[in-house]
Amino acid sequence: MQQTKVRPSIPLGHNYMKLTPLDQYMVRVILPMMCVFRLNENVDRSEVVRNLQVGLAHTIDEINVLAAYVVPEDPRRGTIQLEFEEDAGIAFFVKDMPGIRFDDLAKRNFPFSEVEASGYSPEPLAHTKKSPVMTVQLTFITGGLVLAFNGHHSVLDAQALGTFAETWARNVDAESRGWIVASSERIQADCLDGSYLLGGHCKKPLSEFQTYRSISDCQFQKTQRHILESAVNGNRGKQERLVKLSHWILPLEAIDRLKQATQPPSHDLPFMTENSLISALVWRCITRARRSAGISIDSSSILSSVNVRRRVEPPLPLEYVGNAIVLARANTPVDELLSDRCGSLYELAHQITDSINWWTSDRIWEFAGTIDASEDVCNLMHPASGYDVLITSPSRLGDVLGNASWGDDLGSIQALRFSFPAFMDGFVVVLPSIRGGQEIMIWTNPRVSMCLGKDSEWLQWASVAS
Repeated sequence: MQQTKVRPSIPLGHNYMKLTPLDQYMVRVILPMMCVFRLNENVDRSEVVRNLQVGLAHTIDEINVLAAYVVPEDPRRGTIQLEFEEDAGIAFFVKDMPGIRFDDLAKRNFPFSEVEASGYSPEPLAHTKKSPVMTVQLTFITGGLVLAFNGHHSVLDAQALGTFAETWARNVDAESRGWIVASSERIQADCLDGSYLLGGHCKKPLSEFQTYRSISDCQFQKTQRHILESAVNGNRGKQERLVKLSHWILPLEAIDRLKQATQPPSHDLPFMTENSLISALVWRCITRARRSAGISIDSSSILSSVNVRRRVEPPLPLEYVGNAIVLARANTPVDELLSDRCGSLYELAHQITDSINWWTSDRIWEFAGTIDASEDVCNLMHPASGYDVLITSPSRLGDVLGNASWGDDLGSIQALRFSFPAFMDGFVVVLPSIRGGQEIMIWTNPRVSMCLGKDSEWLQWASVAS
């Protein structure tokens, strides 16, 4: 394996940078993303590497934080900051895996089990006292390549990772064609400014925000904490024993049927979004699978990841590079959650939508201030959880990666895979499929996963990714 440090065209110099409260409280995990490309046999590999590295250097010029390290700020409160070293840059690895064939992966729809972090992503895969914001690895396979990049979640949420990849693709495309990117197309200064999210100290306790209100204690909270710890520590082996990944396809045809089946029960009620309907379906089917696996509970919550870029005043750009995520919580009795009466799925989707809309600009600002005043911010985002579900739908990430062109040699991405560390049992990621529809990744107890695969309602809409 070859290693190079890709540096910006102008040295950044040694300095430190503060992080916003929404960065500080984020779960401190590494997010590995893997983009799979087809590659012609006669392509000049050295030119591919050069274009990617030069494009990455230009990307650091636009987004300086990529070249920093996440380091401690105040150990008493668990706060962190960014440190730029004198020779700041991004570690870039290149390796060969000729035993892996692009065509073989494509025939099986690039299975997650064979496109995972351990094979294609560089170290580190865990948060440490000095963690790089970004690392990159390029792996040549027969007939293709896998471009992997690891983003630190305390600096970049999934939407920001999409902005990074979109910017990098633009710079690689320009370099491969001998073009210069116009200043109007470069990342603008407001996309790097999270000062509004700095808020200010707020005396409102965390428990007054709906997501963090106390819930009845259950034995499973201890297991959920173990899963969170294994995610932060990068202990993939322990995670795999606790939660099993299942990969599902929800085709466009099924989504259309779902929308038709969940029409508003009266003309004065609003239509629910596609995301809220999918979330309601996932929540109900996972809960039923848990009951089938012998897990009996009275109520369950769904935690929805909410992108607040356009919810704050003034709004942040969609391309804002940082964390702009809060969690919304909806809770309901299990008997209502599993009800098969007409309109019940619409009602669940409505509860989810209401929980998301609870987050107004004023509440987000107060919440940032509460985080800023908290005695310990480390992994504060994750509330106490029982047999619940956490769902995230970083749609922009899938859209920008699917639409980006990486130059003549690489073209467009053929498959997008990730190895997000699941930080709870019931962790769900929904991403637009490059081939249309949605791909749904669900991490649950292995017994629950088996029961979900036999659930008749779930199989009415979703199919196992082959």
